[in-house]
Amino acid sequence: MATLRSIRILMIRRRMLLMCLAAIIGLFLIKRFMMDKEPHHKTTKKKGLYNLMEETPNMSKHVKDCTIEYANEHKLQQDHPCLLDIIRRQYLNKPSPADVPLYLDYPNIKDQSAGQVTAVLRLLRNLTKGFFIESGAADGESFSNSLFLERDMNWTGLLIEPEPKSYGDLAKRNRKSWTLQNCLSLEKYPTEVSFEKTEITGKIIGNKVSQSELSAGKLANVQCLPLYSILLAHGQTWVDFFSLDVEGHELQVLKTIPWHKVNITVVAVEWEHVEEGYYAIVDYMKEQGYVNFGRIATPYARDVVFIKDFLDDLRYDYIDYDE
Repeated sequence: MATLRSIRILMIRRRMLLMCLAAIIGLFLIKRFMMDKEPHHKTTKKKGLYNLMEETPNMSKHVKDCTIEYANEHKLQQDHPCLLDIIRRQYLNKPSPADVPLYLDYPNIKDQSAGQVTAVLRLLRNLTKGFFIESGAADGESFSNSLFLERDMNWTGLLIEPEPKSYGDLAKRNRKSWTLQNCLSLEKYPTEVSFEKTEITGKIIGNKVSQSELSAGKLANVQCLPLYSILLAHGQTWVDFFSLDVEGHELQVLKTIPWHKVNITVVAVEWEHVEEGYYAIVDYMKEQGYVNFGRIATPYARDVVFIKDFLDDLRYDYIDYDE
């Protein structure tokens, strides 16, 4: 009798085990079937250090005749692949090799700037291996706001100078930074303009002029590029120091920059020749989240220095209800 009961218990246990196994297999098959029914999604790549290209909606990536003439005529937007490709192919010039010595007229002068470099290093706590943009780089030595940073602090960057004679001298310096013989566009697209051929103080005059006007020798037609386009073409939107000296068009250049897509820590702007005035620049930069560090005034420079306000998103209007 006991043996028969043991056999029945064993059979019941075996039946329960088989039912459990069947249930598990059934659940597995149902889950597999549901997964097969779901659409497959591509894995989203983790964002890199630099915010490279954010393509404009409905923007054609492919242009049959990708030339600078096409880019100017069609006012290609700052992040258009055609424009970026043109900049890489035609305008970005590589730095001089590290083993080639600098060719300077006054190698014993450590800092040629009028105080901008001191301000930058004070704000950035003597940062080494930083990245700069110097627009209005002149001959790459005289009154340079970047030479000391490159030579003594191991920085690199972008040197932008449209004036033909000045750029020719710059190219001979063997600087360890990328160079462009262009002006910064006053619009959010590339333009070709007439440029006054005056060393140090050369500036944009107006629209492109005819060959007969160029023959007088005082003007040159120069290609202007948006700063953001240059940064995208170079593959870098994180900038430690931006020096802007374009003889009166500084505010217009600043207004072309999509500030939410770049990270620029310190900005030095020459304000003396800006038609809208010093306070127009200060107000605009405040709107972009920058703090006015102060003005630099010497016989050779009238600059205002800004630093990015890293606490801007934490500020709020406080009302003391107890008063």
